[in-house]
Amino acid sequence: IDFCDQTIAELTQEIIEGLGDFGPANAILCSIPGVSDTTAQAIIAETGGDMSRFPTSGHLCAFAGVAPASYESAGKRRPAVTRHGAPWLRRTLIEAARAAARSRGTY
Repeated sequence: IDFCDQTIAELTQEIIEGLGDFGPANAILCSIPGVSDTTAQAIIAETGGDMSRFPTSGHLCAFAGVAPASYESAGKRRPAVTRHGAPWLRRTLIEAARAAARSRGTY
């Protein structure tokens, strides 16, 4: 157990050092209800920290796989599930949303 704890501490330190340039982005993400420091680090790691590659927030949602798919043909809309996207980012965002839903003082 001590070996595992030491390894986790070393890896955590490497992650923090690797996110050195993204400190302000990490702080902004942590200000969102439901987003912890670990969640913010995962979001930055999955998106690359460069949001200029996503023209709109909808593009980021589609990349993450949380935007609903749209099936329409001849004016008829059919039910659709969410798109497949970046699986780690999708799971991280869903867990952050669940944490925000359970916290008080947010909507």
